Amino acid sequence: MKVSLINPPPIGGERFIREGRCMQSVDSWAAIWPPLTLAIMASVARLREHQVDMFDGNVEDDMDTDAAVRRIAAFEPDVIVINTAFPSIEGDGECAAQIKVACPNATTVGFGVFFTLLDEQAMEACPAFDIGLCGEPEVTFGEMLDAMADGREIDSVAGTMRRDGESIVKGATREVLGDIDGLPFAARDLLHNKRYTLPHNGKPFTLVNVARGCPWPCIFCIAPAYYGKRPRRHSLSYVLDELAYCQNELDVHQFLFWEEIFTLDREFGMALCEAILRKGWKISWATTTRADQVDTEILQTMKRAGCDLLGLGIESSQQHILDNAQKRETVDDIRNAVALCKKVGLRTMGHFIFGLPGETPETAEKTIEFGVELGLDYMQCYSAVPYPKTPLGEMAREKGWLTTTRWQNFDFGGNSIMDTGSIRPDQVDAARERMFKRFYLRPGYIARQFGQLVRRPRQLLQASKFLNWMRSGSGKDKEVA
Repeated sequence: MKVSLINPPPIGGERFIREGRCMQSVDSWAAIWPPLTLAIMASVARLREHQVDMFDGNVEDDMDTDAAVRRIAAFEPDVIVINTAFPSIEGDGECAAQIKVACPNATTVGFGVFFTLLDEQAMEACPAFDIGLCGEPEVTFGEMLDAMADGREIDSVAGTMRRDGESIVKGATREVLGDIDGLPFAARDLLHNKRYTLPHNGKPFTLVNVARGCPWPCIFCIAPAYYGKRPRRHSLSYVLDELAYCQNELDVHQFLFWEEIFTLDREFGMALCEAILRKGWKISWATTTRADQVDTEILQTMKRAGCDLLGLGIESSQQHILDNAQKRETVDDIRNAVALCKKVGLRTMGHFIFGLPGETPETAEKTIEFGVELGLDYMQCYSAVPYPKTPLGEMAREKGWLTTTRWQNFDFGGNSIMDTGSIRPDQVDAARERMFKRFYLRPGYIARQFGQLVRRPRQLLQASKFLNWMRSGSGKDKEVA
């Protein structure tokens, strides 16, 4: 069979990241991420000896929906896989519809958090998709291809949904993968790897999945619904082999270790860092963790092994809001983690969420002050989004907090869509804008960053796009209805 895989091109001039729980405008990060899961699925199809054409519309030259449709139609695929996300879903659905017109005999397949959290509702919202994949898609996709190649219906394949006339036939729930080492490396040779560059140094990077799953009960997080609550980690040899491949075959030496909590398995984290040091690799990498899961020794080891940026989920400066969100860490944990990172010379990216239960205009202002004074190197802030299949989503529906019926407005990087009674959506949006401006437009901060920016024109351009996005109120002017 011929299999086409696509990360859709810009929608109304806006490009989107669509990778698991990370679904937002490219401009909100000032960087484009490679579509890792899509590329793993390309490898799954290749292993079955299907002909594969994969492309990322975010980085193809002069790529719009018409150009994407022409490329797909010229390939004459039997199966077309389309990456999706909540904030881009209306454009993703329209892209699928145009592809369906051009390739009426091909089977269109959608995957991602959108299909996982909404199940049949996702199929109803996007009528151009013939099949939807729920949960981790790679093994499901392989079994689906096997069933199609054998002329069988896919009903027996767990994790699938398909259309049957006006009805949706849903297979059994797909359990999370037990051994993620069984997945192939992503087909990065089909991507323009040099076009994915980091905002802080302008160098090419790629994502390397190290682990999946998160055991913490944070009420806003979609990772447990997509990757499960039980952490599963790649073996040390698997991660090292993938890092070696990226360096030797692709000449990529910058990485984002893609998982929820890098230091959750401290022994593994130390072993990976020590292995990188033994090999003498000159690589740089970033990752994320919890503020209560760090200590001086592991941070020092990470720094020596090439880690130059650590993301911390901070969310709020107010303990009662952290408790309401079942974060299970303290404000002191946050202060301590940032201080330890500064002590060892490791740069930090703090992530904040405004509008969680218990938020008021006063608590939002305190979080802004806290974030500015904390000593972070970079900051990103979001609005709380009540995604389906999360405790926050259930709470918002029970209490009538939702202010929208459009799935594309379920966007961490977009406008607030909850009115909790203690803070209005417009007040959440205003708090986010104030925090961006207070943090990034400080004279001292600009002076520190400017010397690096002027030496790297591409980075300066990315920073300019980010500031434009920030000044326009998160780059969103969507109708919330």
